[in-house]
Amino acid sequence: MDIKNMLKTSVAAGALFALAAPVAFSSAVEAGGIKNQNGKLDLKVGGQIVTALNYIDDGVNSHLFHTDGVTTGTRVRYIMSGQMTETIKISGLLEHDVGQSKDGSTPTFDGNGADSSADIDTFGIRHHDIKFTHKSMGALSIGRGNTASNGRSEVSLSGTNGMVFAPDSLAGSVLFTNSTTNAQTGVTLGGEGNHFDGLSRDDRVRYDAPTFAGVGLSASMLDADGSWDVGLGYKGSLGGVKAKLGAHYATSGGTGGTATWGVSGGLLHESGLNVDFGYARQILGNGTNGGGAGVVSRSPSWVKGGIGYIAKIFSLGPTHFGLQYHENEDVATAGNDLTTVYVTALQKFSSVGAEAGISYADYSLDDTAGTTYDDITAVYFQTKLNF
Repeated sequence: MDIKNMLKTSVAAGALFALAAPVAFSSAVEAGGIKNQNGKLDLKVGGQIVTALNYIDDGVNSHLFHTDGVTTGTRVRYIMSGQMTETIKISGLLEHDVGQSKDGSTPTFDGNGADSSADIDTFGIRHHDIKFTHKSMGALSIGRGNTASNGRSEVSLSGTNGMVFAPDSLAGSVLFTNSTTNAQTGVTLGGEGNHFDGLSRDDRVRYDAPTFAGVGLSASMLDADGSWDVGLGYKGSLGGVKAKLGAHYATSGGTGGTATWGVSGGLLHESGLNVDFGYARQILGNGTNGGGAGVVSRSPSWVKGGIGYIAKIFSLGPTHFGLQYHENEDVATAGNDLTTVYVTALQKFSSVGAEAGISYADYSLDDTAGTTYDDITAVYFQTKLNF
């Protein structure tokens, strides 16, 4: 073949591909997914990018942190699905954390106010899961994913949970300072605050029963140490009020281990007014925390109440306002009491799947030993782009 003609043909083919490929890719995405390599499963790719600024003051020193998200972070997910038979569907979820900044949930600084938290550069696995769903018999999931109890203490209809939902959300690793000596103590915010949200994500076998009248029941079994949990969820509405509820019981470590149970929920009126609530306890194993054999020295608990409003101020999307109050007792030491107050405003940009919000937090610790601590305060600004 003539070299000149071959070059012309190659350039023409390349130009045609360059013009056609974006159109084909765009069409596939607009159709709801991309066909995978073997052509037998639908593949959807998504995720989110989260960036944040977190200003924290321990009463003596302060620092401004550039972080990944706190309650949520940057991640990429791949969802695969296909119909095995007329009644059985198979699906897979692979999701990675992509941390390229500081961990937003564990900022720390030393007694001089200098940043002492570690930078992160991770590509961790959040979900690695295959699920079989039967048309009438429920679903069976195998792999790393949500346990049946995960998220049951975080149920809300406020729209602000992507900013804050736990009593230690914004400053879990920060040390309280002694208000008399102005010195940092060994007491961390995260050590005193907990919402006891079950067993998180883990390698497990999970079964989800079919939903009936808005009620869903789940159970999962973890590895050989005897950990297991059950979860209950509800979604429904009555008149102009939507309701969402969750409950769980989870045990870890088998005989002599610890367990948690809790309930949480939210109500949303069609006017935009909403309320949140939550309550959870930890059941400690025998001899835990210096109680001696057969003796439990404390009974850790968490309670939450919140009120919010979803307004339609801008055409860009809804604006969410929220006020939350959390109280923990006996989490690290019998008699200790941590109170947390959050004030949050969040704006959603519906046309592009983005949001930006700001939260103010105040954390106050009462110590049964008589030590007095300065309050920890935080101002947190977060942006998130879903794709």
